[in-house]
Amino acid sequence: MRSGGRRTTPTAREPESAQAAYTEAVKRLARQPQSRAALRQRLLRLGYEDAAVDAALERAQADGYLNDQEYAAALVRRRSRGRGHALIAQELRAKGIAESTAGPALAAVDADAEEAEALALGKSLLANRRLVDAQAMVGYLGPRLSRRGFSSGLVYRVCRLLSDEWEAAGRFDSVAERD
Repeated sequence: MRSGGRRTTPTAREPESAQAAYTEAVKRLARQPQSRAALRQRLLRLGYEDAAVDAALERAQADGYLNDQEYAAALVRRRSRGRGHALIAQELRAKGIAESTAGPALAAVDADAEEAEALALGKSLLANRRLVDAQAMVGYLGPRLSRRGFSSGLVYRVCRLLSDEWEAAGRFDSVAERD
């Protein structure tokens, strides 16, 4: 049956069977990579017993189907476009990735690339804006970049750089022009 566009959750036919849990785990991993913690929760919700789930996850990891390091690295690569370090780290934690696993994946984010990404996003957000001065720019742009997970120092540098560019290009609206 369908309700709200989603299928109802199936229940485990053999809740104590590690083989059945393993088969379900591999089937889910084939559709979409997942963290060990997230997959564990899904299997438990389906009704598999703890021992069966733990055995299935160990086997899936030993067989190379489940790897939190690879999952974290792939997520960081996908999410680094348009998002800052802090937001990606938060998402990794939400998916049950341990700090010891997330750290090396997050370290792969190039600081220069993150700064270029923040600058490009800042320019995009300001493309059709009319602002009175640098303070208005910081008030508009700062919170938007921060919500995307960019550090306060990076947000400050981007706002400062874009403010200087706008000032040099005469893009700020003056009070006299608006009256």
